[in-house]
Amino acid sequence: MIAAAFSRVADRLLVADPGLVRLHTALRVALACLLTGIASIAWTVFHHQPVTLAAPGILFAMVAPLFVRDARRPAWFVTLFCLYLCACACFAVASVLSSYPLAGDAGFLVVMFVGMLCQACGPRALGCAMLGVVCFYLGLYLHPSSLHLVQSLSLSLFGPLMVVLVGRVIVPMRAIASFRLAIHTVTLRASRVLAAPSVVHLSALNEAALSLEEQLTLLNPPDAETIRERIVEVEVAAGQHAFASAPAHSGMHASGDVLRQAITRLKELGHRGDTRRASPFLPGGAVALSAAQRFADLRTKLCWLPATRATTAAFLAMLVGHSLSPERWFWAVITTFVVFLGTRSRADTIYRGAQRLIGTLAGAFVSVLLVAPLHDSPMLLVAAMVLCLFGWAYYILSAYAPGVFFITVLVGLVYGELGFAMGPLVALRIEEVLVGCLVSFAVAILMMPLAATRHVEARLGAVLGALRGVVRLAASAVQTPETAPAMRKLDRAWHDLRIALKPLQTQRVVVWNPDVEMATGSLLCCLHWARVLSDSSPCRPSSGDVALNAAEVGAAHVESIVARLDSLIARYHGGVAGSVAGELDGRQSVTSAVEATVEATVEVDPAKASALAQLDGAVAQLFERLTQPVAETRRMFNWALRGRSA
Repeated sequence: MIAAAFSRVADRLLVADPGLVRLHTALRVALACLLTGIASIAWTVFHHQPVTLAAPGILFAMVAPLFVRDARRPAWFVTLFCLYLCACACFAVASVLSSYPLAGDAGFLVVMFVGMLCQACGPRALGCAMLGVVCFYLGLYLHPSSLHLVQSLSLSLFGPLMVVLVGRVIVPMRAIASFRLAIHTVTLRASRVLAAPSVVHLSALNEAALSLEEQLTLLNPPDAETIRERIVEVEVAAGQHAFASAPAHSGMHASGDVLRQAITRLKELGHRGDTRRASPFLPGGAVALSAAQRFADLRTKLCWLPATRATTAAFLAMLVGHSLSPERWFWAVITTFVVFLGTRSRADTIYRGAQRLIGTLAGAFVSVLLVAPLHDSPMLLVAAMVLCLFGWAYYILSAYAPGVFFITVLVGLVYGELGFAMGPLVALRIEEVLVGCLVSFAVAILMMPLAATRHVEARLGAVLGALRGVVRLAASAVQTPETAPAMRKLDRAWHDLRIALKPLQTQRVVVWNPDVEMATGSLLCCLHWARVLSDSSPCRPSSGDVALNAAEVGAAHVESIVARLDSLIARYHGGVAGSVAGELDGRQSVTSAVEATVEATVEVDPAKASALAQLDGAVAQLFERLTQPVAETRRMFNWALRGRSA
């Protein structure tokens, strides 16, 4: 009984957290902070020094495990060294500049600008950016003397030492074990589709498959292609079961049997011992890039406009925050940093700011309730702090509002234990966070050139382009190795579109934008038949006449699909959206293109004609839903609200 209950709990954890990656990261953060705090605070108490000397090391142990993700041991230590060097340098510079307020404020803005500029350069750069910002403000806030600065930097060595102890010994990164757990997560989500076919469970399966693909890239086992084929097989079978057209029980039963077999085959591959031959320390297939290529790649990843917006918002928040509190103004500035971090549209920024504000309000209320009861119970206080650290690390990269809630409770407990009056402190924190959010909203509306609807349309255009590439590759009679990467590109584009739609889904009362939302069902159906098409093996019928006829029909379907997709891609990349004339021209261009290209010679596998016919029908339905004329009053209302609050 107990074993069965434990198994059900473990399965639910895996469904919520593919591969238990977030759980392991949260454990590393909590244990590293606890051990660093015990060692460094014990030293300060023994030598009768201020307990704040331990802050840099504890802060490093709190943030670093989130970004040390390298599978290879040398790269893992290089990332840890870069994070520690950046944290110490920023803390030392801020401590020196703290005697010159204007220089310190200017330095803070420079660090924020550089951090936002490099946010898209990978986990290592993002970790350096976050540690640089928080350690710089910590140096300005503590403004230690030269002696205390040296002592703080010396004590901060406990941070990386404990991160190494926890990350390599206590809770080590076992790439193969995480990989097998990720496979188990995919099979669990596929089983949910089997038990209750729905679009929601199918999308969850797709997310788990993408997570498994990421771990597969890191591990790079020798049978990687076989594993990818099994993943696609499960996705195709799940899609066929979820979109079973036959209402009869026999049809559902047949698709269910296919899905069960696909799940069994993937499970067998996960339990097999082949992955033991994979070395996570030798990334096979890696291509060495020259210095010029690396520099060019780095230039393409720099985010100049987001950095400019975030720094402008930080400057305005700094001015207002200083007027509220000369010592706590950094709460407003850091709010602007985290609100703009990773956002690409106005709605993203507003959505992130609303999450931070809600999490702060809830966390402030809970911290006020907990400070007094826990003040005289040190063990319970430490337990509550460790729990907050665990919750923060578990949610901060996936669900921002709960992460902010836990960090706000933690800050309240720390300040309460240091003897600060909680009422004025909580009120001031809410005010500073509110200032940061309002300034961010204003800058996002005035300086963010990409509206949410434009962002969604750009993501939709990427999905359509990836779908077009899959059709061209998968329909060919000649099997090509580029089909699987093209399908993965389509899956990732669909995942990005769903993320871009998330902010709009919380604003349906304010923003009426049904065009893309109505088409998501048809788009998901297109993705399903694209998976079926990419998974079909080339096989010609025995009769030559039948093969020729099927090939001609398949070629007609391919050209029809490509023509419609080309029109939609031009619509969403060329600014045609929203124009009735553009819609009618698009329909006419599709008709002309289909008529002109049906007779074109395309070498299509005749065995794929059936899947192409289904995909052609799905694309036609998608085209109709995206280009259907809308009443003028509804369109004016929609676009007016888009301009105001998108």
